[in-house]
Amino acid sequence: MSLRTVLSYIFIFVVSFVFVLPATAQKLNTDSLATARKKVQDSTNAARKQYFDSLRADRAHVNDSMKAARKVVTDSIAAVRKYRESKRYTDSVAKARLRKAEALQATRAKYFDSVKAVRQHTTDSTVAARKAVTDSVRAVLKKRTDSLAVVRKYRESKRYGDSVAVVRQGKLDSIKAVRKIFNDSVATTRKHINDSMTAARKAYNDSVTAVRTKFTDSLKVVRKARTDSLAQAKEKREKDQKTRAKLKEEKMQLALELKINKKRQAWSNEKMLKKKWGVPRQIVQNTFTRYNYYFNTDRKMDEALDNMQRASRDNYDSLLALFPFDPDRDSALLSQDMDSIIQKASVGIQIHDPRTKWGDDLYMLMGQAYYYKADYDNAATAFRYTLSLRDKKKKPNSSSNRPKPGSKVPSIAQADNQKMLDFLKHRSVHNEALLWLARTYTEWKQDGNAESVLDLLDTDPNFPKSMRGRLALERAYLALSQNDPKGAVKHLDIVAKDSDLPSWVRTRAAYINGQVLQQEGQYAAAADNFKRVVDLHPKVEMDFYARKNTAFNQMNAGVDQDEALSSLKKILNDGKYSNYYEQIYYVMGRLAAGSNKTDDAIVYFKKGLQSSKSTKKQKALSFAALGNVYYNQHNYPQAKNYYDSAAVVAAAAANDSDVIVALKRGSVLGQVTGPANTIYVSDSLLALSAMSEKDQRSVVRRYLRSLEQARADSIFRSENGLNNAPVESNNDPNAPSFANWYFSNPVLMQQGSSEFKRKWGNRTLSDNWRRSSAISGFANKNTQSAAPETTDENAVELDENGLPTEDALLAFIPNTDAERADATQRIKAAYMDMGNAYIKLLEDYPQGLSTLDTFEKRFPGKSPRAAEVLYLRYLAAIKQNQLDAAKNYSASLLQDYGDSRWAALVRPTEDGDGITNNNAGVAEYYDNVYNLMLQRQYTEVLRLSRDGQKNYNDSGYIKRFRIVEAVALAGIGEYDLADTVATGFIRANPNDALKPWADAVLAFIKKNRVAPSVNAAPPTSALPGAPPSSAVTSAANAAANATPPATTSKPADTTAVNQPNAGSSNIPPPPAYSYNSKAEHYAVFSFAVMEQRTMGVKAAMGDFNSFKFPAMTLRSDVEMLNNDRGLILTRKFDNALQAKIYMNMLRATPQVFREYKDNEYELFTISADNYRKLKADKDLKAYMNFYKANYK
Repeated sequence: MSLRTVLSYIFIFVVSFVFVLPATAQKLNTDSLATARKKVQDSTNAARKQYFDSLRADRAHVNDSMKAARKVVTDSIAAVRKYRESKRYTDSVAKARLRKAEALQATRAKYFDSVKAVRQHTTDSTVAARKAVTDSVRAVLKKRTDSLAVVRKYRESKRYGDSVAVVRQGKLDSIKAVRKIFNDSVATTRKHINDSMTAARKAYNDSVTAVRTKFTDSLKVVRKARTDSLAQAKEKREKDQKTRAKLKEEKMQLALELKINKKRQAWSNEKMLKKKWGVPRQIVQNTFTRYNYYFNTDRKMDEALDNMQRASRDNYDSLLALFPFDPDRDSALLSQDMDSIIQKASVGIQIHDPRTKWGDDLYMLMGQAYYYKADYDNAATAFRYTLSLRDKKKKPNSSSNRPKPGSKVPSIAQADNQKMLDFLKHRSVHNEALLWLARTYTEWKQDGNAESVLDLLDTDPNFPKSMRGRLALERAYLALSQNDPKGAVKHLDIVAKDSDLPSWVRTRAAYINGQVLQQEGQYAAAADNFKRVVDLHPKVEMDFYARKNTAFNQMNAGVDQDEALSSLKKILNDGKYSNYYEQIYYVMGRLAAGSNKTDDAIVYFKKGLQSSKSTKKQKALSFAALGNVYYNQHNYPQAKNYYDSAAVVAAAAANDSDVIVALKRGSVLGQVTGPANTIYVSDSLLALSAMSEKDQRSVVRRYLRSLEQARADSIFRSENGLNNAPVESNNDPNAPSFANWYFSNPVLMQQGSSEFKRKWGNRTLSDNWRRSSAISGFANKNTQSAAPETTDENAVELDENGLPTEDALLAFIPNTDAERADATQRIKAAYMDMGNAYIKLLEDYPQGLSTLDTFEKRFPGKSPRAAEVLYLRYLAAIKQNQLDAAKNYSASLLQDYGDSRWAALVRPTEDGDGITNNNAGVAEYYDNVYNLMLQRQYTEVLRLSRDGQKNYNDSGYIKRFRIVEAVALAGIGEYDLADTVATGFIRANPNDALKPWADAVLAFIKKNRVAPSVNAAPPTSALPGAPPSSAVTSAANAAANATPPATTSKPADTTAVNQPNAGSSNIPPPPAYSYNSKAEHYAVFSFAVMEQRTMGVKAAMGDFNSFKFPAMTLRSDVEMLNNDRGLILTRKFDNALQAKIYMNMLRATPQVFREYKDNEYELFTISADNYRKLKADKDLKAYMNFYKANYK
C-alpha cells in the first residue's frame, strides 16, 4: 500500500468520524478514537519511513548512474581532445578548410565577374545615352551661341549704336519737351497768380499807406508845435540854471582858494615844529591825521587794489606774474586813482605836524602810488624818506641802530618787540618801506640795489620773523624778474605757507611754484603745490586750472590715473565749472590716452567736443588729440578726419605743438587715405562686374535710393539748421549779434561744409562741378589715383534733381576685359602709393610691409613694380636697423633688376654716389642748413629750417628740421620759443630716436636761463650741435653740451686724445693684416696734427652719427697713432658692409670736413684685429696699401 492510499483512507476516516458520527458517540468512543489515532500515527510513520528509504535508494541509484554517465562522457571528451590534438586531425582540418576557402573564392569570383559584366553593360548603355543627350544639347547651345553672337555683333556695330542713340535721344527730347511744356504752363499759371496777388496787395497797401500818411502828418504838425513850445521854455530854464550854477561855483572856488592859501600861510610845517609837542597836541594831531587823511587815503588805495585785481586777466596756461599789476604796462589804468592818493597824502602831510605818528604811513602810501604810476624815482625817494623819519623821531640816546655785540654791521630793520597791549599802538611801517624799496629797485631794473637791500634784511637780527614771508615774496619777485624761476622756488614755497600774507598772494605764489616745478620735471612737488592752491579756495578759473594741472602732474609723476580721473569726475557734477567742461573732458582724455585706455580717451574727447560751451581753441586741441589717438592705433582714415577738423579751427591755437603736428600729419595722411579709397572703389567695381546685369542694376538702384535719401536729408537739415544747430560760444563779449545768419555762424558753415564733403567729396572750385563729377561717390573719380575728371557736360546724364541716372552709373562698371585690366592697374598703383606713403612719409614700417605683402599676395608672379617693392623693403630694413635683411634685399635688387633706377639707388660706391640719392633734394637742403648751424648763423638757420618744414613732406627730415629750429631759437636767445618747440617735439614723439637732441636743447635752455644779469649774452660755445671753442675742453663739450647721440654710451673723456684704444694692450696683434668681412669694423678719419679744427670734426661726426644713424650705438673718439698722425675712430660696426655704408654716407657729407682740404685727411674702414696691428706697427702707409687692395 502506498503512502498516498494510506493518507486517503485516513482522511476519509477522519472526515467520516468527524461529520458522520454524532457528538454523543464521539464522546463515548474517545478512547477508541485515541487508539485508532495512535494506530493511524504508527502506520503513517511506517509509511513515511518506507517512503524516505525508497527515496534514498532511488537517489543513490540515480547518482551512481550519473557518475557512470559522466565518466563515460569525460572519457569520450578526453578521447576527442586527444584526437583533435593529433597531427592526423589537424592535417584533415587544414585540408578541409583549404577546400572550403577555394570553393568560396571560386564562388565569389564567379559572382563578381557576373556583377562586373552587368555593371559594364549598364555603364556602356548610360554613356551612349548621355553622349546622345550631350550632343543634342551642344547642338542646341551652339545654335543659341551663334544666334547670340550675331545679336551681340549687331549690338556692337555702329549702326545699332547709332540707332539706339537716336532712339534714346528721341526719348530724351520728347521727355524734355513734355517737361518743358509742363514747366512753362506751371510757370505761366504761377506768374498769373502772383501778378494778381501783387496787384491786389499793392492796391491795399497804397490805400493803407495813404490813410497812415495823412494821420501821421497831422500828428507831426501837432507834435512839432508842442515840442517847439516846450523846447523854448526848457532852453530858457536851463540857461538860467547854468548861469546861476556858474556864478555859485566861481564864488565857492574863490572862497576855497582863499581858505587854502590862508591855512597854508597860517599852518606851515616850520611853524608847527616851533610848537610844543605835548600830550594834548599829540592826541589831536595823531587823531586828525589818522581818521581824516590816512583813513581816506588808505581806503582809496584798497579800492584801487581791488579794482586792479578785478580788472586783471591771467593766462593760466603760461607762467603767471607774481603780481597781477605791471606798472610798466598798466599804469595808465590807475593813474587817476593814484593822483588822488598822492594829493590826499600830500595835503595830510602838509597841514599836520611832521611829528605825528602817521606821517610815515602817508609817505608810504605816496610811495606806493608813485610805484603804481611807474614813477620809480619818486617812489624810491618817498620810501627812503619814510625810512629817514625813524632817525628823526629817534631819541638821542636810542641804540636801535647800533650793532649788537659781536656784529659789525648796523641794523637797518626795526625790531618788533611787541607786548601784550601793543596791538592798540601805532605800528611803524619802517620794515614795510624797506621791502617796498626793494620791489621798486627790482621793477626799476636796479637788481644790485634790490639784492643789497634784501640781503641786509635777510641777515639783520632785528628783522621780525613775522615778516619773513614778505621778504621771501620780494626775493621771489626779484628771481622771477631776472628770468630765474628755479631760484624762486624755495621763496615761493615760503610765501605759500605764510598764513600772515593775503590769500591771493599765497594762491598766486603756490600756482607759480607749481608751474616752475612742472617745467623742471618735478611733477610730484608740482602736484602738491597745485593742491595747495585748491585748498586756498581761489577764484573758479584758477581753481579749475589748478585741478587740471594737478591731474597732468600726477599723470607725469606716475601716480595712479584712476585717482586723477576720479578727482576730475567730481567737478563735472559741480555747476560752477560748467564753463570748463570741455577742458575737463580734454584732460580726462589725455589721462586715459596716457594710460593706454584708448576707448575711454575717445569717449572723453568726443564728449568735450559735444560740449555746448566749447571754444574754437579747445576744439582744435581736442580734434588734434583725438586724431593722435587714432594715429597711434594706425587707424589713419579716422585720424585724417579729425586732423582735417582740427585744421578748420587751427587758427585759434596756431602755436600749440599738438595742432601743428595735426596739420602736418593731416597733409601726409591724405596720401594714405586716397589710395586706400581707390582700392576700395576699384574692388567694388570689379565685384560688380562679376555680377549679372540684373544684379548690377539692383545694386545701382539701391545706391541711387541712398543718394536720394541723402539729398532729402541734406535739404531738411539746411531748411531746419537755423533752429536746430547749437550756437557755438567763443566766450567773446564783443562778438556781433548777427550769428543767426548762416554765413556768420561758423557752426552752421562747418556743418554745411562737412555735409557737402560727405555727399560730394573734396572738389575744386570750378563751374559745372556737379555735372562733371556727379558720380564721384560711385566711381571714385575724386580720388588721387583715379582717372581725371571730364568737363564735358554731356558725359554724365543727370536727372532733374542733379543726380546721376542709372545708365550713367552702369557705364562705370568695368564689363570689358580692358576696363577690368585698367581697374586692376589702378589697384596696383594704389597699393604702391600707399606703401610709399607708409614707409617714406609716415615711417610706419609694419603697416607698409603689410601693404607690400598684400600687394604680392594679390598679384603674385613677376610684376613691373617688383623692383620698387624690393627697394621699399630695403628702405624699411635700413630704417629699422635690420642690415642683414637690407643686404639681402639689395643683393636681390642688384641681381634681378640691375638695370632699374631702384638698383642704382642702393648700389654702394666708394664716392658715395647712389646711396644718398634717395630723396636727394631734402637731404642736400638739410645738409646746407646743418652746415650753417655749425657756422652759428642761427638767424639764417631759423628761416631755412622753417621753410624746410613747409616745403618737404619727408617726416624724418621734418623732425630734424624741428630740432634744428629749436637749436637756432636757443642760439639767438629766444629761450621761451625754443622751449616750446623742443617740448612740443618730445610730446609728439616721446619714443623717437631724436628725443636726446630735444632733451639737450631743453637742458641748454635751463642752464642758460639762469643768468647773473638779464642783459648777459647767451653763451654760444655750449649750444647744442655747435663745435667746441678750444681743444682742451672739446671732448667734454662735445659730450655734455653738443647734441647727444641717441644712445646711452658715456661721453668721451678729455684725456682720450692721449690714451690708446681700450683693451688693445691686452690682446696681441695679429702677425699680418687679414680681410674678414664679417668681423667687427671701425670707420677712421686720419689727420696729420692735433688742432682745434680736429675737435670740430670730431663734434661734427658725433652730430652726423646722431642724425644719420640714430638707431646705432656709434661713438667717435680721438686717438693718436704717433706724434705726427692722429685718428678719429668711429665704432663699432658688426661687419664690413655696415662700415662701408656709413663711410659712403660720410663721404657724401663734405660739411663735416670743411675745415680740412682733400689732401689733408684720409677716410677708411678697418677691422678690430687689423686696428690692433696698426696700433702696434704705427705704419699707416702699409695698411692703406692693404686697404686699397682688399676694400676698394
